[in-house]
Amino acid sequence: MIARTDIRLQFVCYLMVGGSAFLVELVSFVLLLQAGLATIPASIASFLAATAANYRLSNAIAFRSGGIGRGREALRFAFVALVGLGLNTGFVWLLLALGEPPLVAKIAAVAPVLAWNFLGRRLFVFSASIPEASWRLGNRMSGNAGPVDDGRAP
Repeated sequence: MIARTDIRLQFVCYLMVGGSAFLVELVSFVLLLQAGLATIPASIASFLAATAANYRLSNAIAFRSGGIGRGREALRFAFVALVGLGLNTGFVWLLLALGEPPLVAKIAAVAPVLAWNFLGRRLFVFSASIPEASWRLGNRMSGNAGPVDDGRAP
């Protein structure tokens, strides 16, 4: 039985969230570059579009509400996203300065920002518990089909 708060399963769920948000970010980044926007503004705009997608998917797939109210949750999410934006922009800028092409710089910034976003959201925004549907699916996929674990101590 996988615990409802298992960080490994939650990270796998978040990889699906992050992967989907990354596709939103990458497609919008390429479209903005093709539209003539400079690299750093295109990077920031595409990051913001991906952040909106990430918030919706995080609530549905990877995290349960932290019980702090939607307003505070959104504010904390925005803070974590702003730090992520700073990291993303910094990595893109550094890699551009080192001579990397814009798309390579954008893709290379993904891993460190993904790690920050996951940990920031798990520690500061949402509950460490996995939504029930994702938890049940994880247990079925791992061959564990035991009683419901709601994440609370007995």
